Amino acid sequence: MGGILVAALLAVPASAAVGQGGQVSTLAAQQCAQERASIGKKAFRKRYGPKRTMRACAKRNRVHVASAVATADQDCQAELIELGEANFIDEYGDEPTDPLSYAMTECVAEGVDEILNPEDYVDDDTDDGTDG
Repeated sequence: MGGILVAALLAVPASAAVGQGGQVSTLAAQQCAQERASIGKKAFRKRYGPKRTMRACAKRNRVHVASAVATADQDCQAELIELGEANFIDEYGDEPTDPLSYAMTECVAEGVDEILNPEDYVDDDTDDGTDG
């Protein structure tokens, strides 16, 4: 599920995702598709009603997804200030020449994945957590 959300977030810069209801709706729909796949159609219908279940699920999840994107964006902005642009790009970019916007998108995607899927979230960073 996280991979789907990350891929969707990579398509649009983080700050744009907050401002665009369509992107948040897309992420909410993807969240619902994953939920339906994990719990099954019958349980999904029971949870969201017999008709227009995907629409009902997405509507319920839209606020949560928008909040996750906004929170991740704020966290990444704070981390950018703390680390500085070069270190931030080094942390979240694939190459040292990646633009800041790419690193920010990666940071937000990781943050959203962690917020929306804490049980599935795996930090693939090689940092051992020490400050030295």
